[in-house]
Amino acid sequence: MDEAASPDSPNEVRKTAEPAEPARPLNRHRKRRLRTLSPARRYVELGLRLGRHDDDLIDSYYGPEELARGVDAEEPRDLASLAEEAQELLAELEDDPWLAAQVQALWACARKLSGQRFGYAKEGELVYGIEPRWHDEEAFRRAASMLEEALPGSGDLRSRLSQWIDQVAVPSDILEQALRDVAAELRRLARETIGLPEGEDFELELVTDKRWLGYAKYLGGLRTHISVNTDLPFLAADLVNLTAHEIYGGHHTQHVWQEVELVRGRNQLEWTLTVLWSPSAVISEGIATTGPRIVAGEGQELAAAVLGRLGFEYDGETGARVTEARHLLWPISANVAMLLHDRGASAEQAREYARTWSLQPDDRLDKVVASQVASPSPVYQHLYWQGRELVEGYVRGDAKRFRELLTARVLPSSLSG
Repeated sequence: MDEAASPDSPNEVRKTAEPAEPARPLNRHRKRRLRTLSPARRYVELGLRLGRHDDDLIDSYYGPEELARGVDAEEPRDLASLAEEAQELLAELEDDPWLAAQVQALWACARKLSGQRFGYAKEGELVYGIEPRWHDEEAFRRAASMLEEALPGSGDLRSRLSQWIDQVAVPSDILEQALRDVAAELRRLARETIGLPEGEDFELELVTDKRWLGYAKYLGGLRTHISVNTDLPFLAADLVNLTAHEIYGGHHTQHVWQEVELVRGRNQLEWTLTVLWSPSAVISEGIATTGPRIVAGEGQELAAAVLGRLGFEYDGETGARVTEARHLLWPISANVAMLLHDRGASAEQAREYARTWSLQPDDRLDKVVASQVASPSPVYQHLYWQGRELVEGYVRGDAKRFRELLTARVLPSSLSG
């Protein structure tokens, strides 16, 4: 279905005389039942139903088991009727812009799964509430200059960076213990800076063959399952940042405070459902990319201390300088996604772009490009740097403001001003 032949928003659906595809109308009994349920309950059920069509859509659910069992017991709803349910619910949410934006994202996902194609920018707007932007290469040039200073020596810069990457790869036999030891230190620091609920905990698993480096799946009950991908050697320089991003300072920390304050404290059912492709993910990734520095600073001396106790020598001072430059290079992945899915570049052209600017060795370049080629939602890659930009701009290094944001009902547009 061509984009021009389909409505680009649920509001346009209501105005269109001939819908993009026939939609099965909701029968009167179902309409009456829906109106007796709270908007939050309808949103959660809609998300769970849509999640049966897309395994990646629902990141986690820890609400009432009977609600999930009821959805699982149903015959899967067709995508047209789910889009219509989203449209009807959206019409009733004028006083709740946060929930309306989440429902709009579900509507867009239903339409996309049914075959409608949105443009790259339109998907960013409808699903995430952002304008996905191209990141100017000037920051990448600065990063290269910083790496030149941090890694002096003979040979070109790419070779020197590759050699440094090999030197700081954590031995596989100590990686899990290093992650656990760093997490223990970060837990202490998080308690001191932003606080943690009593009884929170996490599970840790090393995995392979994934698109991502780390993943936090919230289980409810103040517990999170953390997966760390070991397809490529894990770098000492990423030890603190990854652990804080996923656990103490990032996703786990946000989820446990949401459960304590919003679900248990205010009985807000909607927070038990985490929709991966949604505006809330922008805030979540912004928090997880800002949190490590709030909790642990640059973190490289902490990594060096932990690894030193495990018999691995790591130069934290050099690591801090290299990491500062590498952080400037993060948006390259979003530019690669944009090249592939918005600007018509081939995988080879996208790889050459990444090679030019990221300076990474071949195996890491291949991972960057393959990840974006296979991504079910390429715009998501923008959430890391654009989410961080929004959250950092709001928090301004203040741990109290950061802590308040963990449970705030805010949209990306709320922070952009």
